[in-house]
Amino acid sequence: MPGPHVFLSRSEPLDCPCSCWPARRAMEELLRAEGCAPVVVDRESLVPGQEWMEAISDGMGSAHGMLLIVSVHALKSEHVQNELAMAELRNRTDGFPVILLMLPEVDLKALERSGLNSLNPSRRQTVEWPERGDLEAVRRDIAPQLELMRAGLNDSRVHHQVVRHLREVPDRSLDRASVTLGVPLAGLSPLKQHRLASGLLAERPSEQEADADPLRAALTELLPLPGPGDSRELIELSVTHARVPGAEADRLREALCGAGPRVAVLPARSTDTARRYVHRATEQPLAWDHFVVPITAGTGVLDGLVVGIRDLLEDVDVYDEETLREHERDFGPVVVIVPHPPDSDLVRTLDAEFPVGVLFLFVVDGDLLGTAGAHTLLDGLPSWREEEMNRTVRRFVRKYATSRQN
Repeated sequence: MPGPHVFLSRSEPLDCPCSCWPARRAMEELLRAEGCAPVVVDRESLVPGQEWMEAISDGMGSAHGMLLIVSVHALKSEHVQNELAMAELRNRTDGFPVILLMLPEVDLKALERSGLNSLNPSRRQTVEWPERGDLEAVRRDIAPQLELMRAGLNDSRVHHQVVRHLREVPDRSLDRASVTLGVPLAGLSPLKQHRLASGLLAERPSEQEADADPLRAALTELLPLPGPGDSRELIELSVTHARVPGAEADRLREALCGAGPRVAVLPARSTDTARRYVHRATEQPLAWDHFVVPITAGTGVLDGLVVGIRDLLEDVDVYDEETLREHERDFGPVVVIVPHPPDSDLVRTLDAEFPVGVLFLFVVDGDLLGTAGAHTLLDGLPSWREEEMNRTVRRFVRKYATSRQN
């Protein structure tokens, strides 16, 4: 994964005798050593015909955070004021990290008297430039902010959705949940949220003793959130990612890519378990569209399945191969959960009737796994772990995600 881009905001005259030039060169070297890409806008970096403000805007747009070298020149620079204004705007929308490196020639009082003060720079992390240029001290001080920038590179939408929910949780609750999950504590609130999101979404098999289960204890610390829907989503995402093995989710996705019928079989006692496998395989906050198709005895299993599936597909406005392809391209496949063992004739017929856009997930009790036919056989969970997963979601949703809180 490429490292974060860090916009270097500064102002230094060519003949300046103060610390600004040594600090700039040292910070570029330090950032590169930390796997970051410094973004520097100066006369040499402009392409022909490019305006200065356009270059600054482009540089800020590509950056994941900003390091402002606070020199006597920066305090008076209109360009630095514009760059900090852009950073403040991004910080309000997506938590854009800003680090202030205070040079020896400048103190906080001078910063407060400058034109930068109206942009509240003192709310950002402040690092003192050591008189002897001790880069190791600076590296330690800015390491949490660089970790926060790296966390922002995580392309998991589920991770960022959990982070969004955790912004509503007080710091003390975040700290207690972090200790419960064994997640390293952090001084910066945004970094706490990222670390804790990773901890909640990490695979964590259930414990037979409820009191020993860190996930449930952590959720008790974090809930309820202000909205019942937010609480429910945090519960479902955390429990699903902790309990459903990622390898099984990979195999379920692979069933979409094979040359044979798109059929997977899950040994499970509950269709709720199948729903959680689908959600885990989706790798999005919202699961692929999925339905449990009813088994009707009157017309026979096969004819009843085909009719029931067509009715369900019409509910999501798909009714032929073209609209199924379109739906899968835009939203993912439609997953039809079938609480019935598959057989060769059944799989063959369903593949012929629905050759695109649909993934069939058969839910079969472990005692009935002597089934034939082309399919991906998932491993499933031990029965007590399956029950714990579904029971945890039910209980926590009932407690924390209903419109009426106790």
